[in-house]
Amino acid sequence: MPPNIIREYNEIYPRKELQDFVASFWENKNLTEFPQEITICPDGYVKLVVQLKDGKIVAYFLTGIWSKEIDVVVPPGVITYGIRFKVIAPEYILKKEVSTLLNTIEQLNTSFFNVKNMDFSSFERIVEQYENTILKRLPAEEELRTNRLRLSQFLYTTYGDIQTTEVANQIYWSQREISRYLNKYIGISLKKYLNIQKCYRAYLQIREGEFFPEKGFFDQAHFIREVKKHTGQTPSALYQKQNDQFIQLKNMKKL
Repeated sequence: MPPNIIREYNEIYPRKELQDFVASFWENKNLTEFPQEITICPDGYVKLVVQLKDGKIVAYFLTGIWSKEIDVVVPPGVITYGIRFKVIAPEYILKKEVSTLLNTIEQLNTSFFNVKNMDFSSFERIVEQYENTILKRLPAEEELRTNRLRLSQFLYTTYGDIQTTEVANQIYWSQREISRYLNKYIGISLKKYLNIQKCYRAYLQIREGEFFPEKGFFDQAHFIREVKKHTGQTPSALYQKQNDQFIQLKNMKKL
């Protein structure tokens, strides 16, 4: 790694009205003269991302759900801002299906979310503008189906430590219909989504140097196999690289 690399990562959680649709807003600054190599682990979120250099937009795109690790190179001097959207956001906030974006991205016109007219003077100001845009897109109470709302609320309290049949029973929506909904909007079944969330939760253990699963896995071999399937790395390798390549792990907030 080149010496004196300056990296800065910050995160802001959404206001209460948006919490069923948005997980967080984040910024990552590569304030160096060197490219920043990052590996993104699957986390179960759709993301809206804008990148700036010298105050000008150089990239703007939407990512689908990642079911495997993805390597990213952030050019020197680039600041990245993003929104992590929950599973019902494509239908109600983005107002589009993103199933075709599984493990890939879509370049966006800067008129989407009115990004071309945003004030990028501070992270807090950016979040404020994003929140105002999303608030305008919130569905009316009568338009928001309660089964979708229950799904979002339930998924982000269990984080994969539950079976598909239990999800269906808890939110009074059949397993088949939930998978049909998720496949339509994000391109992945309920079972696969729960596996991604289960591994995402396990990253917290890995970050602390704990390589024995607390729950959700049959044994350590199963734990290692599932983590490697989603990240391309063993738990010990993730731990060793969290300060450099896997900075996502280092900056995860405890659930």
